[in-house]
Amino acid sequence: MDVRGLDWRGFVRTPWAVLAAWLAWCAVRLAIQPLLGWEPVGPDDWTRLLQVRAWLDGQATWDVTQYRMNPPEGFSMHWSRLVDLPLAALAWLLGERAALALVPLIWLLPALFALRAIMLRLGFSAIAIAFGLVILPLFPLLPGNFAPLRIDHHAPQAVLALVCAALLIRDTRRSAVACGVCAAAWIAISLEGLPLVAVIAGLYGLRYGFGERALLPWFLGALAASAWLFSHATRGPVDTAFCDILLPGHMLTFTAAAMIAAIIPFMPWQERVQGRFVALAAMGLVCLQLAMALLGQCATNPMAQLDPVLQTWWHGAIAEGLPVWRQPVSVALMLVWTVAIIAAGWWQAHRSGMFHHGRALPFTLLCLLALAAGGYSLLVMREGVVAQLLAIPFAALLLAHFLPRARAIAAPVPRVLATLAAIGLTTPLFASAFAKPLDRHFPAETMSPDVLAMREAGTCTYAALSRLPQGKVFAPLDAGPAILGQSDHTIVAASYHRNQQPMADVLNALTGEVSDARRMIASHDADYVAICGAASDVALYGTASPDNFTNALLSETPPDWLAPVPSDSDSPLRVYRVIR
Repeated sequence: MDVRGLDWRGFVRTPWAVLAAWLAWCAVRLAIQPLLGWEPVGPDDWTRLLQVRAWLDGQATWDVTQYRMNPPEGFSMHWSRLVDLPLAALAWLLGERAALALVPLIWLLPALFALRAIMLRLGFSAIAIAFGLVILPLFPLLPGNFAPLRIDHHAPQAVLALVCAALLIRDTRRSAVACGVCAAAWIAISLEGLPLVAVIAGLYGLRYGFGERALLPWFLGALAASAWLFSHATRGPVDTAFCDILLPGHMLTFTAAAMIAAIIPFMPWQERVQGRFVALAAMGLVCLQLAMALLGQCATNPMAQLDPVLQTWWHGAIAEGLPVWRQPVSVALMLVWTVAIIAAGWWQAHRSGMFHHGRALPFTLLCLLALAAGGYSLLVMREGVVAQLLAIPFAALLLAHFLPRARAIAAPVPRVLATLAAIGLTTPLFASAFAKPLDRHFPAETMSPDVLAMREAGTCTYAALSRLPQGKVFAPLDAGPAILGQSDHTIVAASYHRNQQPMADVLNALTGEVSDARRMIASHDADYVAICGAASDVALYGTASPDNFTNALLSETPPDWLAPVPSDSDSPLRVYRVIR
């Protein structure tokens, strides 16, 4: 022990260092939260809260329908109760606000323990481990996903992906089984994780192909069994009418893959590398054909069947679901920079001799999974949350190499510049920040000058609607969940793709002519119309045509069949009562 204080090099390797880093993050976030407010962040956070409230109020576990959307039929949802469980448990024990504040922070704890496990397995130095536990805020997509009130499903998915990575680089049957269980939970929450789960299976196959232990059957067996368990425990009998959840075709394919993987080691020529890879390739082809036959049209992207109006005014305008070439410059650079950090970190580990003592394969497996996640994020931006979590160990290695050298420079100015360069080049935050001014000069489609010009200043809260007699509200898709969360009203539609007709009705009304909107609102028997002039989706709808319904609602002369409801004059929220 250092007489001047704690032996930090020994401390950072202990679980106590993880707890210290986590508690520090929790303290900072909870301290500033009163300044930010206690309302959920976005539509999905509001809808998650609505789902938990309905469950605690007696709605069946297997029923996640949102009945206050498009009543009386309600909105069919594909969400899993796995994400609801910790929220409901804490809300029941400590109250709703405590659950909203604590659950996103709790998800960070297993992520930090997984990072520690990865760094210890790969032989990181003490300073690299220390960096790995504290540099999360330097990855732009991560802080917001582990902040109070951010209760949607992106953080749980990313944490499960990171835990899978920590288990993948171990070489025991128990770790392979645990990895299969976590992978099944991941895709039970969202089928969007399936491509990366397939990559993990491929990496277990790679281990076997190069003569490592035959862990693939254990991973696939646990994946198959857990997929059946999670699916039936949280959803009950599978609804095969939709393609956005685990289906019997997926689970039968997993089961077949596990059985074939268990047989492969007993096949001829498995003592040779070529024989092992031929068997693995044959297994992949068989399982691919089986999946295509069992899943039919569900083997393709479920979003490919969207109504054209939804593709144009909704799905095609959601930045988190778009590829890198449709992102603002700062976001595109952030995604590419994350991939570069992963590759550079692997190369630094190689050239610094960290591949000794059996670490070459674990390093390479982690790098390949992280690169796959990074590549996926270039196609679907929100997958950058997974990629950035997996990039943290590689960034920590680079920081541990370059930052001490920068700090050792004697001259003050070069030392400061080198320090900033070491931090800026090894994390994506500063690259994204420096590119931010370019966004105005090279705007993405969803932030074109026309859209930006349409937006009013300020923000909207829908609590004022609670003072009106209960009724049905016709509102833009993104506003719907907040209206439900802050009042007893019902709404026509929100942004959930299974329910295309009511969604299309709202979009057609908002982007179309006033007379058409009147007929649409009457067909849904809506009592109120609400619209927020500061909302980005509203600004987008306003660009459809100068005299469309959105622009009429925001004008000084709204349609005469709508009666303005008095509200705060400084608010960009407009509320109207429908005159019948």
